[in-house]
Amino acid sequence: MAKPDLYICHTAYHLLIALVRALRAGGGQAVWLSEQLPDAEALAASHKLDGIFSEVCVLHESRWQGTVTGPLAHIRNRRAYEKAGAGPVLDKHAYHTIYISNDWSAVGRYLQDCRAPYTLCEDTLGGTLDPDQHLLDEQRTAPDFKARREGQGYLYWGDSSVCQAVESENASQCVLFPPEKLLTFSKAELLESLSDEEKAAVRKVFLTRPLPDDPAVFSRATLLLPRSFVDDGRMDQDTQNRMFQAVARQYADGPLFIKTHPRDTTDYGALFPDAVVLERTMPSEVLNFCLPGKFRRAVTVQSWVLRGFTAAEENIFLSLEDALALIG
Repeated sequence: MAKPDLYICHTAYHLLIALVRALRAGGGQAVWLSEQLPDAEALAASHKLDGIFSEVCVLHESRWQGTVTGPLAHIRNRRAYEKAGAGPVLDKHAYHTIYISNDWSAVGRYLQDCRAPYTLCEDTLGGTLDPDQHLLDEQRTAPDFKARREGQGYLYWGDSSVCQAVESENASQCVLFPPEKLLTFSKAELLESLSDEEKAAVRKVFLTRPLPDDPAVFSRATLLLPRSFVDDGRMDQDTQNRMFQAVARQYADGPLFIKTHPRDTTDYGALFPDAVVLERTMPSEVLNFCLPGKFRRAVTVQSWVLRGFTAAEENIFLSLEDALALIG
C-alpha cells in the first residue's frame, strides 16, 4: 500500500491547494491544519474533509515556547515541541512526501529538528517569482549563514538542507535556488483545470452560507479585499478603518462585498453596515468558480491576493501610500 502524502497548511489558500491535490490522488492523504486557520478546530471536527484526508490534525504551535539552543539542540528542541503538545509526534517514515508552505513556522522548525525531508510549496501564487526577496537576502548575508548551513541552527525559505525540493509556479523563471532543487508546479493551472465535481467538493469545505444567485448583483458590485496592517505594526486600528473607508468611497459606486483576510479580526460588518461580508475561512480563489457572474471590480491594498484572481472584470492594486492618500 502506497504511503500517503502529508500536507501542512497555515492558510485557507494552502488548504485549498492541498484539498485539490488530495482529491486527484484519490483521497487517503494526511493534513495538519495550523491553529492560524480561522475555525481550524471546527473544520477538523466537521467531517467535511472525510474521504479526502484519512488523517486530519490541528497544530497548536503557540504552545511551543521557543527554540532550544546548545549541544544536541535539535534533539532537545524536538522533544520540547512534542512535550508542549504543539502537534502530532512525527513519524517521518509514514509519509511519501511532506508538503509545507511556511517552513518558517514552529512546525517547520520541528521538521528540521526531526531531519524529515520536505518539499517547500509556494506560500502564494507565483511567490518564488517575486522580485522582492529581502527575507532570503537577509538570511543568506547573515554572518552565521555558513554555520547554519552546516546544521548549527535553522534556515528557512527552502535554504535548509532538510528541504529536498522547492516548488515554483515556473521553475525556469525562478533564480532563487539551484535548478536541481526546483520543481514546477503551477497552482494557476491547477485551479483553472478543476472539474465540476472538484469545484463542488471545494465549495462544500469552504462555503458556510449561500451567496447571491443573481448575476446582475455582481456586475454592479465592488469587492474589497483588505488585510490587517494593524497586525503588521504598520498603523493603528483607527487609521486602518479610515483608510479602507476611503478606498471604498473612491471605488465602490454600487453594492459592496468584503472578503476579509483570515487573520484580520476587524469587524467589517460594523465598519460597513450595508456591505456583504464574506467569511474569513474562504480563500479568495474560491470566488473564481462559485459565483453566477463577475464583480465589476476588485480592490486591494499592498497585497498579492489579486494575483490569479479572475472573479472581477477589473482588478485594482493600490500601494499603501496611495490608499493612505485617499483619507485626505
